[in-house]
Amino acid sequence: MDRSAAVNPVRMMKILVIDEEFPVPLNSGKRIRTFNLYRELSKSNEVSYLAYGDARTDAGRVLRENNIKPFSVPKPDRTQAGIRFYVRLFLNLFSRYPYIVTSHYTKAFKRAFSRLIEENQYDIIICEWTPYAMFIKDLSFPKKVIVTHNVESRIWRRYRDTESNPVKKIYIAIQYKKILAFEKKCFKWADGVTAVSKDEASVIREFDFGGQLEVIENGVDIDYFRPLDTAIDPDMLVTTGSMDWRPNQDAAVFFATEIFPIIKQINSQVRATFIGRNPPGKIRGLEKIDGITIVGTVDDVRPYIAEAALFIVPLRVGGGTRLKILEALAMKKAVVSTTVGAEGLMVTDNRNIILADDKKQFADAVIRCLEDYSLRSRLGEEGRILVEKHYCWRDLGRKLNDFLESIVNS
Repeated sequence: MDRSAAVNPVRMMKILVIDEEFPVPLNSGKRIRTFNLYRELSKSNEVSYLAYGDARTDAGRVLRENNIKPFSVPKPDRTQAGIRFYVRLFLNLFSRYPYIVTSHYTKAFKRAFSRLIEENQYDIIICEWTPYAMFIKDLSFPKKVIVTHNVESRIWRRYRDTESNPVKKIYIAIQYKKILAFEKKCFKWADGVTAVSKDEASVIREFDFGGQLEVIENGVDIDYFRPLDTAIDPDMLVTTGSMDWRPNQDAAVFFATEIFPIIKQINSQVRATFIGRNPPGKIRGLEKIDGITIVGTVDDVRPYIAEAALFIVPLRVGGGTRLKILEALAMKKAVVSTTVGAEGLMVTDNRNIILADDKKQFADAVIRCLEDYSLRSRLGEEGRILVEKHYCWRDLGRKLNDFLESIVNS
C-alpha cells in the first residue's frame, strides 16, 4: 500500500489561536515569537486570533495587515497592586487551580471562544499559553495544541528557591504545587504540545504526556537583527527584556547590587543599561547606583545593542529560551549569560557565548570580555553563524506548519 496516498495532506488549515493578548507591539520575547510564527503560518493558512484586548486598535490592524483575523474580549482586572489584587491572591488559596489560570479564565472569554467554534469549522485550536488550556478542557473537537513558551512549574520552583521573604516563599511554594499539578493534567487534554527546547520537551514527557510533541525553537529575524555601522562604547553593557516579568526584575537586581560593584572595582568607567517595558519602582530605583540606567519601552532596541561592547543575561530564574540572546548574537555581539539564561539554546561556552553563574564568575567574565576585543569579536562572529544556521523564523514557521498538519491528519 502506498502510504503517501493514505494520507490526505491539508492544503490550507483553518486555525484558531487563543491567547492572553494580541502579540503587538513587539516589545517582549513572547510577542516577538508569537507574531513571527503566526505571520509565517498565515501565508498558507487561515489564522484567527482570540485574545483579551481591543481588535479595533493598532494591534488588531497589524494582525489584519498580516492576514490574521483578530477577535477580542475586554480585559479583566489583573492589576498586580492594591487591596483587590491581594484579595484575589488570598481567594486563590481555596482554588485547586493556580493563580495564573484563574486570573485568565473569564466567562466572557469562554462565551466568545464557544461562539467562534460554533460558527466556524476550525481544523485546529492553539492555546498560545499553557493556562489557556482551561478553555479546551472539555472540548472533543476540533484538534487541540498547547504551546509552552516555558514549562511554568520550573519557573515557579526557581521562584521558590530564590525567594528570601518567608511569607512570599510559602505562597510561591503553594502556587508551584498547583502549577505542577495543572501541567501534569492539562497536556493530556490536547492532541499535541510544542516546546521551545529539547530540554523542556523532556520535562513534558516526564509528565506522562503520550501525544505528539514537537520542539519549535525560538528564532530571530536575521535580516532585521544584523550588525550596524555604529561606534561601540568599550565600557557599555546592555541587556533587554520585559521589566514587568519577574525573572527579568530579579536579574536586574542581582546584577546591579551583587555583580556590578565587583566589575566597578576593576573598571570604574563601566556602565550598564537595562531596556524593557514597564519597569516597576524597585527597578527604577536601581538608577541610584552610579553607572546603572533603566530604560523603558523603546521603538528599536538595535541601536542600544549595537553601541554596547557586551550583552549580558544575568538571569537566575526562567524557562524556555531567550530571544534576546538570539537577537544579540545575530548582531554579532559577545554575550555573557548565566546557564539558566542560555538554557535550551544550542550555544557552546567559550565558542559563541560565555557562561557564568555565581556573581564572581559573572563579573570576571564581563571584565575579561571588556578587556579583550579579539575575544568579543570571535564570540560575535560565531554567534551570527549559529543563528543563521538554526534560528530563522521562516524555517521555524515551516516546521510548525508541518507539525500542525500532522496533528490534523492524525
